[in-house]
Amino acid sequence: MNSFFKSIGLYNSLNLDLNINSAELIQRLWKVTYKTNTTFISLEKDSSIPTRFEYRGIIDANSFTIKRRARLFDMNRSNPLFQGTISDKNGQSSVFVEFFPSGFQIFNWMMILCFCFVAIFVNILGGQKNFVFAGIALVIAVTQYFILKRGISKGKYEFERELIYIAQKP
Repeated sequence: MNSFFKSIGLYNSLNLDLNINSAELIQRLWKVTYKTNTTFISLEKDSSIPTRFEYRGIIDANSFTIKRRARLFDMNRSNPLFQGTISDKNGQSSVFVEFFPSGFQIFNWMMILCFCFVAIFVNILGGQKNFVFAGIALVIAVTQYFILKRGISKGKYEFERELIYIAQKP
């Protein structure tokens, strides 16, 4: 699936070396991560998570799957999933992180694309020459794609800054 996301531009990765051992990095990452299931569809809403947590997800001994939590009145709902591994090399941590959209975001985008194709198909079979409705649906689908793509790049930038900050924090 990552090759599909990479081919359409909805996948990014990051390899980062930090001057901290992996056990300390995992401990500091736990301080900003609220433990939830990996499907990110739980009965606890993001707005009810305590404010000291920036992320929600699962962190294991050498891997993690997390997502930036949504704040109350947050307009940016295109937060990607961060899936990564942490390895230790000579007292330094090497972190490899993959960024891709969540399943709900992909489902939402596919539903918009299907709506667009149905609108075009109905206009062609109906014999109508009014493609305004199909054009609006196509604009919405393309806009959703660019929103997802921007969310990936923004998520990568913010998570890289967060990891560097965590490693430098005393």
